[in-house]
Amino acid sequence: MSKKKLLLISPVSDYRKGFVRSEFTRYPPLAYGIIAALTPNDWEVEILDESFQDFEYKDADFVGLTAYTSSINKAYKIAEIYKSKGVPVVMGGVHVSMLPEEAINYCNSVVIGEVESCWADVLNDFNKGELKQFYNGERLSLDNIPSIDYSIFNPNYIMSSVQTTRGCPFNCEFCSVTSFNGGKYRMRPTENVLNEIEKIPQDKFFFIDDNIIGYSKASKEHARKIFQGMIDRGVKKYWWSQASLNFADDEELIELAYKSGCRLIFIGIEAETNAGLESTNKRLNKKFGPENYNRAFNKIRKAGIAVLGSFIFGLDTDQEEDLYNRRDYIKSFDVDCYQTGILTPLPGTHTFERMVKEGRMLKTNYPEDWEFYNVVDVTFQPAYMSVERLESIMREIWEDIYNKKNITKKFIQALKGTRDANAAGWSIATNISYHNMMNEKYVMEKMDLESIIGPYQKMFA
Repeated sequence: MSKKKLLLISPVSDYRKGFVRSEFTRYPPLAYGIIAALTPNDWEVEILDESFQDFEYKDADFVGLTAYTSSINKAYKIAEIYKSKGVPVVMGGVHVSMLPEEAINYCNSVVIGEVESCWADVLNDFNKGELKQFYNGERLSLDNIPSIDYSIFNPNYIMSSVQTTRGCPFNCEFCSVTSFNGGKYRMRPTENVLNEIEKIPQDKFFFIDDNIIGYSKASKEHARKIFQGMIDRGVKKYWWSQASLNFADDEELIELAYKSGCRLIFIGIEAETNAGLESTNKRLNKKFGPENYNRAFNKIRKAGIAVLGSFIFGLDTDQEEDLYNRRDYIKSFDVDCYQTGILTPLPGTHTFERMVKEGRMLKTNYPEDWEFYNVVDVTFQPAYMSVERLESIMREIWEDIYNKKNITKKFIQALKGTRDANAAGWSIATNISYHNMMNEKYVMEKMDLESIIGPYQKMFA
């Protein structure tokens, strides 16, 4: 008896394709790894990953799709192709969970929320020919999340990914994590995480957690056990992750992170002013104090870990001078690499709900306009300037902070600050990736890693 075929498709927006397909910015779609692990053996599971290849129709009995907001139209187009041929399609993920009534116009079923609790029901209903339109996933304990078989992913990924926790209690204004994963910080058993790390074929990976160390003594201890476990097991892999500023409060934890392979940590700074932090509900950062940011950065960098700071432009408190001040802060202070974007009101965030109520949303021809929700385009009416002025200033800022001179300066800063070639290498690769992302919207100078690290090549041998 032949197996039924489940085809899981990971679409990429035609815009930002170069950024998403960069070897430094693409990661295996872990959600599909979990679905594959939950699917019985009478199914053949295949992933069609647009990070490596453009979509081409493949025969399947059942199709699964998920996508970010900016690439959701690509997912809808693919779903319609299969649905028109009589192949049932199920969609999941953050965007469709926030807008299930939109998504159901393009597919047969929508999984709302996390998939683990309802995937068996989806498959059973498929087998009976009785798929429901909507399935509500519960937020389960992570004790029994299945281990991922990494062999299902494209072998050409140079960076893998692992998840140790879900959920965030802070509910920041611009973020949908709390809406999707809940406000409770849930942790996977450390042994399960360590066993999974050992299975990863790559020597580099990303802990995809929204905060690897969490917000409590228990969550810090969870991270500590993972770091120490990697050391004790002799895991020889480099990794990076996201953390809050309180990561800098525990020097022992920072040292363990470095010894376990951490070379880059992402910190959501968002703004360097109290007014900006209030507008984003970034409570932890405000409590920490913008005046203490640089001290935190240097404690982390001193341990050998580069700092990737995230900054938002176009906040409701931002006047023109605030945008330029944020640019100058990025250039002058000790962040080694930086993610910068325009405030984007995504579905499931308080920002989206508020701006809809205030009548400030501009790109509202949904679903077509979702492609503009990409942190590079302006999708709302700014509080203190015109759309055209915000776009003009941002182009000027991006051309400044992501030019070769500044990226080279930050690379040398990372080398001196971390005294670690791998940390500095990850830092410059990150900055070049963001440069290339902006290059997809604006024609900027061509740039590659070799053109900057050439004189330092021996350090990376």
